[in-house]
Amino acid sequence: MSKEYDLLDEVDCAYSCEAVLALCKLIDKLIKDVQHLELECISTRYLLSQEIDAEEGELLRMDIMENLASRHYDDPAYKLFKDLMYDGGDPMDFRDYLIKISKACNGKWPCWH
Repeated sequence: MSKEYDLLDEVDCAYSCEAVLALCKLIDKLIKDVQHLELECISTRYLLSQEIDAEEGELLRMDIMENLASRHYDDPAYKLFKDLMYDGGDPMDFRDYLIKISKACNGKWPCWH
């Protein structure tokens, strides 16, 4: 019976290693950038949907979440990041972010245009 691969098995110092923690902090900043860009993309799509033909606007709103950033749920490095920084939680699935996504889909998110 094979055990699920876990980077923590290989990195004994993961919780105390400065390099690993520095990389996790960088990943965290990059995720915040991705979240911001996704919200801007959704918000812009919503604004655009209000300016184009009604039928095309409706189609755009139906697909407003398409082709956003890839999710890396199964990546061992991403799992290590989540374990170290968020006790296994995924910031891309946190409630506060999902609420912002929902608002942006309905045109209720600040857009800097």
